Amino acid sequence: MKNLFLIFVLPTLLFSGIKQTGTDETSEKNSTAIAINDTLTKNLKGAYKKGAIIGFSVSMVNEKELIYNKGFGFTDFKQNNAYTSNTIQNIASISKTLIGISLFKAQELGKLNINDPINKYLTFRIVNPNHPEVPILIKHLAYHTSSITDLDEIYAKSYVLTKNEHEDNEGVYDYFNKAETNIPLSDFIQNSLTENGKWYIKNSFSNAKPGEKREYSNIAAALCALVIESATGQDYRSFTKENILKPLKMNFSGWSSKDIDITMRSRLFANKEKMIADYSLITYADGGFLTSSSDLGLFLSELIKGYGGNGLLLNKESYKKLFEKYNLSDDEKSGDYGVFVEFRNGFLNIKSDIIGHNGSDPGVFTAMYFNPKTKIGKIVLVNTDTDFSDDVWPEIEEIWKSLSDYENTLNK
Repeated sequence: MKNLFLIFVLPTLLFSGIKQTGTDETSEKNSTAIAINDTLTKNLKGAYKKGAIIGFSVSMVNEKELIYNKGFGFTDFKQNNAYTSNTIQNIASISKTLIGISLFKAQELGKLNINDPINKYLTFRIVNPNHPEVPILIKHLAYHTSSITDLDEIYAKSYVLTKNEHEDNEGVYDYFNKAETNIPLSDFIQNSLTENGKWYIKNSFSNAKPGEKREYSNIAAALCALVIESATGQDYRSFTKENILKPLKMNFSGWSSKDIDITMRSRLFANKEKMIADYSLITYADGGFLTSSSDLGLFLSELIKGYGGNGLLLNKESYKKLFEKYNLSDDEKSGDYGVFVEFRNGFLNIKSDIIGHNGSDPGVFTAMYFNPKTKIGKIVLVNTDTDFSDDVWPEIEEIWKSLSDYENTLNK
């Protein structure tokens, strides 16, 4: 409430009896702040009552703190456990934003340079067979211009079931793999991208030269995390915990069930009749981060501060490089991108200049963006798949519109 109160305080009037008047004004402004929060809550409840989404949470932040944080719906099939702002779930591709911070932290520590070839740090060799003379650089991974592609038949091997036996109300995607197929990230990358790898095919690389064209690649993002791991001599999970989670006091986040309180974790849903079987990602760095809207709000606040040159995790120059804007093209369109962040002029039918990332996975939709002008950020975490019902997307759009309306009210 502190920040909302400050936003709505008017200049103090100078006249006798000011002490009493100030008290009245404070009460009035607090009431106003409560009223706009109540309006947002009412609108979000209205969106939830449409019934397509099982559970979700939202956070609104500025560069100092969380200014709104709330969950709606449920985390379990029987609807016994409420989805709150502290509920934990995987956040899909928003996870990649941690790779960006980690990359520049490793550079600050003198462990690597983003202009270096990746093969300088790997214990095996990766080249584009169509352009073997052109090295793949670390920055190519960071900007999705590495020429590494995500072939469905290979990337799908990353999805591994937590257990092989399931209840009748648990659905299993046909590309999910049995629990015993789980292997280390390094083995997955070698099998996929090295010439002697057992899944290797030339089509895992595009005809474009490294650095020439943007093509979004989850495998390349996971490879970037592996490069960080190799360069620093530290497991990527522990590197992020030491250099991101602990400094920001993200105490309820991590990369596996061992890192979190599993009683706070949400199940994921296809729809109200079917949950999705528990799974994990071998390429965990590209989409497997487990967190809540509360914890992720701390991270987004840091990104807003970093964009303004006042971040805690990286120095001013590193943040400048993280958010340095490049216009990159793929086969369909061009856009502006930083290191594992995108610059957009709209999202979910709302026109606004924003910076951040979104993500989706089986049973998951997430979005995390901030407005560089208002310095207000928005987060949405959803535990329901977007492919099984046409009603999910309109509900998500209504949630995003409610958050945008709230931001506009604050900005006044």
